[in-house]
Amino acid sequence: MSMDKSGLKLQRGTLLRFVDEEKGEITEGLFIGPEDNSDFVVVPLSETMLLKKEGERLHGRCHFQGDMVEFRSAIVEIIDRPVRLWRIKVPTDVNAFDLRDHKRIQCSVSANIEAIHRGQFVTGIIRDISKGGARCVFQRSEEAENAFEIDQTITLRCAFPGIPGEQSSVGTITEILKSEAELSIGIQFAESVWWVPPYH
Repeated sequence: MSMDKSGLKLQRGTLLRFVDEEKGEITEGLFIGPEDNSDFVVVPLSETMLLKKEGERLHGRCHFQGDMVEFRSAIVEIIDRPVRLWRIKVPTDVNAFDLRDHKRIQCSVSANIEAIHRGQFVTGIIRDISKGGARCVFQRSEEAENAFEIDQTITLRCAFPGIPGEQSSVGTITEILKSEAELSIGIQFAESVWWVPPYH
């Protein structure tokens, strides 16, 4: 077991993305433990990852506490049985990584999200928003969980502060995060949204 103290506190099943900076490829793996994050064991999810060898450096990204973060690591050990597993160096230096092209605005605005193909409406709160996307949170319920899935097309509707009338935007769900009390979804808008600041 590693003696390094992890800069992350991940739950089992967290999706990790590994970026090959030379080829520009992104591959994925699942963090499977242990729970105290004293060691990092990963299940590789793509065939190209099976070609990697012990000692290879890794550039990882994952969602942590609602943000995208990045870290540097390396493969410490490859375990082949009963399934292919990696033990990787515990990430100690973790940095925020913003995938957005537009600055996001922290807010607390009530919104209705329509799951277009299901004809369902769920009311939640816009936690942050930019011209390119938003994060909305909902009180955890069976209705909210059944309404949304990854890659689903939705319409967000809200009364945005300072703009008269109801505003709306079509987008795609890119992420769903669950906690005991909340359901959080990440939305990427199909087009840049004019009614979100800045207005220049």
